[in-house]
Amino acid sequence: MKLVTGVALLGAVLLAASTFHGIHLNKKSVNGVNANVKETFSAWMKQYKVTFATPKEFNYRLGVFAQTLAKINEVNSQQNDYKLGLNKFSHMTYEEFKAKYTGLKVPENYERVEREDLHTIQQQAAVDWRTQGAVNPVKDQGQCGSCWAFSATAAMEGIWKISGNTLQNQAEQQLVDCSAAFGNNGCNGGWMDYAFKYIISVGGQMPTSAYPYKAVQGKCAFNAGQIVAKIKGYADVPKGDCATLLKFATAQPTSVAIDAQPIMNYKSGVYSNQFCGTQLDHGVTVVGYGTDSGKNYWIVRNSWGTSWGEQGYIRMNRDDSPKTGICGICLAASAPSN
Repeated sequence: MKLVTGVALLGAVLLAASTFHGIHLNKKSVNGVNANVKETFSAWMKQYKVTFATPKEFNYRLGVFAQTLAKINEVNSQQNDYKLGLNKFSHMTYEEFKAKYTGLKVPENYERVEREDLHTIQQQAAVDWRTQGAVNPVKDQGQCGSCWAFSATAAMEGIWKISGNTLQNQAEQQLVDCSAAFGNNGCNGGWMDYAFKYIISVGGQMPTSAYPYKAVQGKCAFNAGQIVAKIKGYADVPKGDCATLLKFATAQPTSVAIDAQPIMNYKSGVYSNQFCGTQLDHGVTVVGYGTDSGKNYWIVRNSWGTSWGEQGYIRMNRDDSPKTGICGICLAASAPSN
């Protein structure tokens, strides 16, 4: 999303938008922005408890919000497979959003660890690890580039449960604070494989109850005596091999990397975008797959809270971009083992 500082320049764009949540956009405007858009912005501010320190900041954010709303209306008017919608990010440019709510740092040309049991895994019509009790409620990384920690933790929580143990709520903060020696950088980004390597090295992961998430990097407070879950190894999906990712997802929740820009305003439905980029900047977790009205999809658990998407999840079309997967989902995937 390109930043436009001149709010007045938005008028022509906004007048092209038709409706949003039943609000008709008429030709009357306030300070260059349609009056109904400004009313929608005020209602949005109340809903998300957002305030601005100065009139200048308010007007700037109103301009960004207006662009977001126009884009939402444009996309929603063009197709019916999925919907975009306003959310807690609607006043932010993508550059601001990326800096605060993503955080993936994929190393170049990293050595991939192969999985030896792929021949034993058979694709099913549908898999949903949530219904198997292997997925905790959606969490929120906050304004910290720790998506990698949430992606890796969800995968580790899943394999621990699948291996015959009780599902644990495991501590992302431990990864944020303690895994720097393995290549991660707290709220400034990291990589799921590095998180797996760290957990293997120290022997396991503490519970969130003992090591609560704070959305800032702090001093490592790892206590080996409070470990509640372990992994023995991990494996990577070959680059661009969506068929193998499907096998991984059949066997367990799997960490994946995606380009998050196109899904920033996702609301519901099977997301489809053949032109979605592959600039991998966000770590999420595939927790299953299925089919809806003939559309095959991945079930993806995000870490932006339950107010985003379908209660914190997104369904992403499995048939888009077969060489990379939609938004690059098949380019850098991995999962832990026990």
